[in-house]
Amino acid sequence: MTIVSDATAIILLSKAGILELFAGHNRVVIPNSVYLEVIKGKEKGRLDAMQAEKLVQDKRLKIMPVHRSTRTYIEGLLNLKKGELDTVALAYKDGFVVLSDDKKCINAAKALGLPFMNSLDAVVAMWKNKVMNSKKAMGCINSLEDFGWYSKELIKTRKEMIR
Repeated sequence: MTIVSDATAIILLSKAGILELFAGHNRVVIPNSVYLEVIKGKEKGRLDAMQAEKLVQDKRLKIMPVHRSTRTYIEGLLNLKKGELDTVALAYKDGFVVLSDDKKCINAAKALGLPFMNSLDAVVAMWKNKVMNSKKAMGCINSLEDFGWYSKELIKTRKEMIR
């Protein structure tokens, strides 16, 4: 399975300390616009930007081009920003799973019938696949709760899955 991520998910998984682990157990791709958005953080010394850059250099996080015609088609249907637009367009064209914590991006994936997940779901999936134990997964959920903008109900249900 190939997962195409937007910038928010890359940053949140890095802040939760599991971006490298996630990229090591999944084929994760990003559009160039997402990569540029993430590494902009290097100017401010953000570790997530430096980690993403290293993962791209090590070919553990892959940059893929977005087909212009698909981007134009999706842009005509939906009101998305550049990174989210490219993420959805890439997923739509190639049948990838969308990884996003952006509500508009998730709604776009739903509207187009694309499979999607958020960063909390990524943690649960890694726990289910025994990539991490429940203590580590719960710590990641707690970190994501601090850094993300999730509803209390979403956090609660993901914690209950891991318990």
